[in-house]
Amino acid sequence: MKSLIDIKKLSKQIRESFLNPVLQFLPLLVFLVVDDFCGISLAWKISFPVSLILLAYIYFLYNGIFIWHLIFTTVFLMVTVVSAMVELLPLDPNITLVVPEAVSAAFLLGYLVVRKQIEQVISQAMPKLIPMTNNFHELYRVVITVFSVLVSYIAGSFLLNYFDLVDSDSQKLLIYAYIVIFICLIVYEVLRVHLVRTKLMAEEWWPIVTDQGKIIGNIEHKTSLKDDKKYMHPIVRVLLIDKGLVLLQKRSAESVSFPGMWDTAISNHVKMGETIEQCVERTAKERYSITNLKYMFLANYTGEVEPESYYAFLFVSCQETEFIVNLEFADQLKWWTQQQIEDNLESGIFTDIFKTEYDLLLRSGLLETGKCECSCKLKEVIYQQSNGTKKEELN
Repeated sequence: MKSLIDIKKLSKQIRESFLNPVLQFLPLLVFLVVDDFCGISLAWKISFPVSLILLAYIYFLYNGIFIWHLIFTTVFLMVTVVSAMVELLPLDPNITLVVPEAVSAAFLLGYLVVRKQIEQVISQAMPKLIPMTNNFHELYRVVITVFSVLVSYIAGSFLLNYFDLVDSDSQKLLIYAYIVIFICLIVYEVLRVHLVRTKLMAEEWWPIVTDQGKIIGNIEHKTSLKDDKKYMHPIVRVLLIDKGLVLLQKRSAESVSFPGMWDTAISNHVKMGETIEQCVERTAKERYSITNLKYMFLANYTGEVEPESYYAFLFVSCQETEFIVNLEFADQLKWWTQQQIEDNLESGIFTDIFKTEYDLLLRSGLLETGKCECSCKLKEVIYQQSNGTKKEELN
């Protein structure tokens, strides 16, 4: 079976969800710095190609948020055009010196004033699967920083003019400090975004599926469990049987769902970049030190528990092997007879998920016959009874 979702897609989603906000400001920062040293004409010639290169970069590597970056390129062009027009006016040379910074600050102030309305319009224009919340938050943080630096630079320039220090080394020192701050901002954001992305890639991510098992996205597992919205995630479940006995685990008291209750022996969430088989084998090894577990597919079904919904891949295994229980996941392991299970089925000691699976197991006839060849296939009618539809091939 193929991986439920390519890990490269997760990496791409993380990059698009945590785009370095400096990339959106880089053409403008280049324009402002070059203008202060060489004038607006050369600032145009250098910053405009930078904006085109960034557009191509975003298009090929972050195409999901290309519209998001295109908006910033448009704003950059508007700032440069307005700055050029204002500089043509007969203004005091000392005022002309800070015109690009003043125009840029005015645009940023405008964004801060109507921030919510702008974000709402952009959210509607962006693909629904691209989470923009982080990008909006990062943008707001950097807009505040850049706006503060621009206002401070403008205020410093007017103070130097007031004290008639414009032609002194103080003006150069102000410009150098202004540039160093922007360079430090760029370096800080590059390092910060890299660390955030690295940390997110190291987290455990779960695919999000529909009730037909179709992948529609993914989410960090802690976020999923805390979110008010219930996402549906794929899980694997393996019923271990032997001569009419069913092996059950008593879930740890610290379990998120059904703590301290008896449940199917092998159960786990499928991780990003992991196949169904890999998840089964990983779980068997982690929890019981079982390697080379042999099992057969029984059914798919959906359900819902307190923190989430799930799309289950249910398997049966009759391999006789020794178990070493990892107490981190289960407090106890026990073989149950069919009579013991049925006597306690409504006592509240079993999870609702296991009760569903026990019914599927009874329908299969495997428990009564005690025969389970892991290479065998169940009759089509079993799948129809279990799922209500014909069995689909697992991808």
